[in-house]
Amino acid sequence: MKTFITVLVLIISSVFAVPYAFIERQDACDGFRITSPTQSGLQWTNGQCYQISFDGGNSPAGTYKVTSIDLIDTSGNIIQQQWTGSVDPATQGYTPNFNLNLGSSPKNGDYKLRLYIQKTDGSATCNRDTVTFTGIYNQNSGFDKCP
Repeated sequence: MKTFITVLVLIISSVFAVPYAFIERQDACDGFRITSPTQSGLQWTNGQCYQISFDGGNSPAGTYKVTSIDLIDTSGNIIQQQWTGSVDPATQGYTPNFNLNLGSSPKNGDYKLRLYIQKTDGSATCNRDTVTFTGIYNQNSGFDKCP
C-alpha cells in the first residue's frame, strides 16, 4: 500500500509540474540582445580596438543601460575588466571602442565578453555574454589608440 501511495504522489506531482517545465525563464533584461559579435570563430588580438553592439528589443528608450564589460574565460571566470561607462541601447546601440586586454598573464585561448546591464530605474541588473572568440596574444603587439 505504501508503494502505491508513493507512486500515486509521484504521478500527481509530475502532472502538476509539467506545465511549469514549458515556461521559458525570463530575466530583468528580457528583450536585450547583443547584435555584434554574433559569429563564432572570430579571432581578436590583445591590444586591438573592438566594439560591441546591442539593442534593447522593443523596450522603450531609457529602459536599460550597459554599465561595464568584462573578459571572461569559457568557465565564466572574470579575467579582466574591459570597459566601464553608461550607454543606453535605444540612443546608442554600441559601446565606445575599447582595447581588448587579455589580463596580467595574457595567453591565447577561448574567451567571451560579458556585458553588465542595469534597468535605469535601478530595479534590476542582468548580463549577457557574447559568442566565444579566440583571444590572441602577440608579445610584439602593443595597445592601439582607440578612436
